[in-house]
Amino acid sequence: MIRKSLMIMLFLLWQSAHASTTTDLQGLVTQGETLNGELAAFSFAQEGSCSELGTLNTSVKEYIASIQMVYTHIPSPYSVTVDDLDSLDSLAALALQMAQNSFRISTGLQTSGSCYERSNFELLTAAMLRLSDDIGTMADRILEMADRILVMADNIGIMADRILITQQLQNANVRLTQESVLQTQNNMIALSDALMPEIYDATLADLITKSQALADAMAATTLSETTMDVQLQQLEVNASRLMISTKNLYEWAAKNNQLAVMEPSDDTLTMFGDLSQIHQGMGDSLQTFAAAIESLSDQTDSAVLKAAIANMLKLSYDVGTMSNRIMEMSDKIIVMADNIGIMTDRIRQTQELQQGSFETMFHSMFSAQSAMITLFQSMNP
Repeated sequence: MIRKSLMIMLFLLWQSAHASTTTDLQGLVTQGETLNGELAAFSFAQEGSCSELGTLNTSVKEYIASIQMVYTHIPSPYSVTVDDLDSLDSLAALALQMAQNSFRISTGLQTSGSCYERSNFELLTAAMLRLSDDIGTMADRILEMADRILVMADNIGIMADRILITQQLQNANVRLTQESVLQTQNNMIALSDALMPEIYDATLADLITKSQALADAMAATTLSETTMDVQLQQLEVNASRLMISTKNLYEWAAKNNQLAVMEPSDDTLTMFGDLSQIHQGMGDSLQTFAAAIESLSDQTDSAVLKAAIANMLKLSYDVGTMSNRIMEMSDKIIVMADNIGIMTDRIRQTQELQQGSFETMFHSMFSAQSAMITLFQSMNP
């Protein structure tokens, strides 16, 4: 009696596991249809599309996790049903549609001017490649799950013809899915190659705007014996932020292989020349500040004076670091350019302008630093 009850219980558990797998597969189809709908509806023309792509990435990863969960709970042995095979067919078709939508999204990026700012484009490119890779992983997991179900099936003889159809459909869809994923990845590489110079110039133009604003603020500042420490601190805070932006652009330029074949345009060379002249103006302001601090030192409280000297040295360091990075960045791009022969005269003009401007700037900076160090030493004999 106990043995009979145990057999009934095991049968019910086995039946429940099979029913659960069928339901789980149907749930994956529903979840996949929703996700595919979100991919199909995605457009870079929509506001906030750059950040929305990250949300899609998260959804795809969650879907992969759901597939893995169903995969690990498939019972053995398993009696595959027509509904199961229908679900597997639908999942294979959905994987292909998602891969095709991913390719469509990557081509749509070409018209996404709002995402061309350097930091946005970097994040967007990474997100697009992750999305493509994740969809490829998802397709692999669906195929693995289908194989597991079919291998563990204990009724292959009865369902042979229907199983064969599913396998043929799976194989065809996997091939097409892989092709779409590869097309997406190639599309992103080609787009990155084409847009890198444009993005670089746009970021360089933004750096010029911010540098000019700092230079103007420095030129418009007249130090006071009572507030010189605060005045210089405010300028140094802005200079420090700008220095970080300059270093980030330099590091980005240095690590991107695409710049190894970049053709610097007239605009690129003009902007490098403009930056050198802006920094020459900053150097002039540093000398003016140093002279003002020296002349006001006898009338200034010692605490205010020491703080002003410290902020002045920090400000000159920031300006000097920015100038160094700009020179290194322009040299790197010019040396790696593949159109030096065509742009020889223009490149030489830019280099001569930069050399003269930066030599003047560094002379002013070192002079101002020496004056501040000498003044500080006189305060602490």
